[in-house]
Amino acid sequence: MVFLSETRRSEERVNNLRWRLGLKGCLAVGSVGFSGGIALFWEESLDVKLITITNRLIDVSVQESPTSPVWRFTFVYGEPRVQYRHIMWELLQRIKHRSSLPWIVMGDFNETWWQFEHFSDHRQGERQMEAFRGALDYCELCDIGFKGLPWTYDNGQSGRRNVRVRLDRAVASCSWSELFDQAEVVHLVSPCSDHCPLLLRLGRDDRIQGQKVLRYEIMWEREDSLGEEIEEAWSNSGQKTCLGSISRSLQSVMASLQGWSKNNFGSVRKELEELRKSLADLQLVNDDESNVQIKSTINRMNEILYQEEMMWLQRSRISWLQEGDHNTKFFHHKARWRARKKNYGPPG
Repeated sequence: MVFLSETRRSEERVNNLRWRLGLKGCLAVGSVGFSGGIALFWEESLDVKLITITNRLIDVSVQESPTSPVWRFTFVYGEPRVQYRHIMWELLQRIKHRSSLPWIVMGDFNETWWQFEHFSDHRQGERQMEAFRGALDYCELCDIGFKGLPWTYDNGQSGRRNVRVRLDRAVASCSWSELFDQAEVVHLVSPCSDHCPLLLRLGRDDRIQGQKVLRYEIMWEREDSLGEEIEEAWSNSGQKTCLGSISRSLQSVMASLQGWSKNNFGSVRKELEELRKSLADLQLVNDDESNVQIKSTINRMNEILYQEEMMWLQRSRISWLQEGDHNTKFFHHKARWRARKKNYGPPG
């Protein structure tokens, strides 16, 4: 499941993001002008039912399989204007009684719980934080903690103008925490936003480990030596006198490409995790030297994130060919972008 806030897009345009994300389920509220807008996407194997939707939250029930328990997930985008923030807390309190399912609420609340969650000279109003804590206490929701940077918002300024604060979090009922007692929230670092994306892990891995599938990866096309590698592997794969020998030659070429990919690309996920950790460490230092290294790390992250996007698109369970011209236009756009990036390098 993926939740986006402050999309600044119409409902129709947000719905079209399904093709890019490879997630077929979608609920969205369009923005008003160039502000606001929220959207929830989910993988089609999940059973997701709507409970409440407003311009500030999307409240759903979730069931992962016919035999798994049903629970409640509310995604929020808090009121940015202080004078209207009480309306958000009243809304949370009203929807509390609309379901008795185990409940988790997650997102950008635009408010902090305690003064120590501010990492700047700016001090938050005590009455604002007290109102926030009161609303969560009424809803019987507790913070489930986090891993990563202690803040989730950074305005990117230097010196005394720098503001770092924890605005994004996940809070859950006791029944939800008992259901997912190994759940954890990770503050990911991002080169593309002043907020840290939140990653919720439920604390278990139900995937079945099977034989590894060898795939042709779109990201390989960013390496100029790909054509030479394929030609050499095909030449060295022996004679092709029948369909069986052609099949074996293709398998040999794919095996060669796997070794070539390991040398040229390594593990995309592993490198991305290392870059995220490096970026988080550099952001903690926050001096002139680290700022230079931050820019270099962000450039590399942009390239690796693009490669990861291509990997996930290939692994999507949606049947792209059955979805019509929507995805055809998308892949044409991607092909043009790939060629442009290859000529001019990653953005930033």
